[in-house]
Amino acid sequence: MPQNAYMPEVTLTVPGYDPARGVVIQPEGGDVVVRHGESGVEILADPAGLRDLARWCLALADEQVPDGAHVHLDPGTVPLAMSAVPLLISREDRLTI
Repeated sequence: MPQNAYMPEVTLTVPGYDPARGVVIQPEGGDVVVRHGESGVEILADPAGLRDLARWCLALADEQVPDGAHVHLDPGTVPLAMSAVPLLISREDRLTI
């Protein structure tokens, strides 16, 4: 029996990449707070906000998205709350660590 046989599946959809529009999603309108905490960066979100962040990541992972494509999420822009610090999510195909 597969390891995840009893786990419900969560499915998210994101539009395919369109060079004319760039990376886009249709957010649910969740709430996300990004802040500097004692242990580093903290991301706090309601379920819809977590799904919205996942959509941004999935949209950037599309095979057609060019290296270096990114989204700026500023406070007050869905899904970030006004109290959040800005968040940049970027696709980096040749990430060096």
